Parts: sequence; structure tokens; C-alpha cells
Amino acid sequence: MFLSQQSIPLEAISPTIAEWNLHPWECRILPEELHASLASCGILHPPLVIADSTRTFAVVSGVRRIEFIRQFSPLSQVNCLVIDKNAPHNFILDLLLVEQNSAGPLSLAEKARFIEIACRLSVPEEVMRDFQKKLQLKGGRSTIPNLLKILDQDESIIQDIHAGRIQDRMVTELLSLPKNGDRLAMALLFRNLRMGDGQQRKFFNLIRDIACREGVSISAFLQKSDVVEILEHTMMNIPQKIQHLGNMLQHAVAPTSALAEEAFALQIKGLQLPSSYTVSHSPFFEKDDVTLSITFKNLADCIRYLNQEQN
Repeated sequence: MFLSQQSIPLEAISPTIAEWNLHPWECRILPEELHASLASCGILHPPLVIADSTRTFAVVSGVRRIEFIRQFSPLSQVNCLVIDKNAPHNFILDLLLVEQNSAGPLSLAEKARFIEIACRLSVPEEVMRDFQKKLQLKGGRSTIPNLLKILDQDESIIQDIHAGRIQDRMVTELLSLPKNGDRLAMALLFRNLRMGDGQQRKFFNLIRDIACREGVSISAFLQKSDVVEILEHTMMNIPQKIQHLGNMLQHAVAPTSALAEEAFALQIKGLQLPSSYTVSHSPFFEKDDVTLSITFKNLADCIRYLNQEQN
């Protein structure tokens, strides 16, 4: 058996965190909730460590738990789950996954970090064969290079990807930007406006296209006075800023369409329709068709309405 429980002296546990940790960008931070939990209940789940040939132990999982003991506890030893130094690589990696999944699914940044660790121990083809399904990754030769590219980014971007502030489906497009300053500027916009997936994709495409057309970088475009005026407006809340910025960008991309949108909205407002009625036009007014939608409280109300219309 390659796993045992032992009481390990603190001085025998290496303070180095880079070798196995799946989120080194945040593991030194001890959140208040975790601090309170450890202070009131102690360590309920033993840290996972691995022995080496020098009689010291590297932390595989549980850096913050051990750091709490170092800083706030009088204990000189800590109970750990110890992996034997001769354990197979895949055994260690499987334990690492089980340990992390017990706290929640891996973020995309953590998957990238896991792949980096695994590729240190094995060739990429074997890593994909053994862990593609476990990590819920798509196949293909570009999967590993695209994931590892995440770890080359500024730490603030890695943290945003890890926290979900940059949506997973947006990561590849964001990292395709050649300039680091442009990536940072877009990530800051997503973060400050708390944009969801659909909004991120919409604003990314609009801003990239406008900046390209104007021959400026994305970061320079986002520093233009009319953009900054919206983003730093003290009287607008976040949804209002998103709406105003979206209108400005849409007008810049398609002025005719934006004007038509305004005229359409005025016409609908003039109809004074009930709040349950919605009128929408075809995308970019490509057709003259319009759609009237009615929201009912329940199916019975809808049936009554349809019966009245048919009569």
C-alpha cells in the first residue's frame, strides 16, 4: 500500500508549494471563512504529503491547512496522509484529483496546472489517454498546448479564469490576442462589469472589430475618453454601464442599424402595450418580419386567450 497516516514534524514538511499544488496563485491566501473553520474545529481532513529521499515531505494538497498550523497553532506535528516515495505517478495524480474534487470541480486554470504537473511525469499522449475523461477535456492535439498557455498569462488573468470571472468558452479567444496589454484590458473590463458568458463574447467581438478597424490596440480603444466616461460614471450602476457601452459599440459598428433600433424602440413605446407583450425585430433588420410575444402566468391563461382569439 502506498498510502499511510502518520504524524509528521512541521519542520520536516517543505515550505515549497510549486511542485504539486493545483492553485499556487492563491494557496498562500487564507480566507476568513477557512481561518474561522480551522480555528474552531481544527483540521478535520489530513493534508496529503509525499515522502522523498531526504526524509522531508512535499505537500501535495493542504498547503493552507499546514500554514495555519505554522502560524496560529502551538502544535509541532500534524497528522498527514503520506504517499510513499515509490508510489506510481498515476497513483499520486489520481489522489490529487480525488483530493481536489472533494472540495469542488477543478477550474479550467486548475486543469491546466494538473496537466502541467502530469506532463512533468509522463508524455502528453499518455496524460491525455489517462486523464482526458477524468478532467472532462476535449480531445485533439491542441488541447494540452491551449491549456498550458493559460499558465503563461499574467497572474490576474489566471485568477480570473480560476474564479470563473472569465468564462471557460471565452478563454481561448481571449488568449488568442497577441498583445498582453489587450488581454489584461479585456479581462479588467469583464471583471469590473461582472459580465456573463453571452456578454463577454458580444463585447469582445465588438471591441476587437472596432479597434482593428480604427487601427488601434484594444487597450488603447478602452482608454478613449467616451469609453472611460461610461466605465467611470459615478451615477450609473453596472447594468446601466453595460447597456450604454453596448449601445455605443453597436452604433460604432453599424450606425444605420443603431439608428433603426432607436426608431423601432420609439415606435414600440408609442404603442403602450401591456407589460406582458414583447415585440422584436429580425437580427440587424435583415427582414421586415416582427415577432409579438405574450407572457402568460400559466398554461390555463394561455388556453383561454387562444380560445377567445379563435372565437
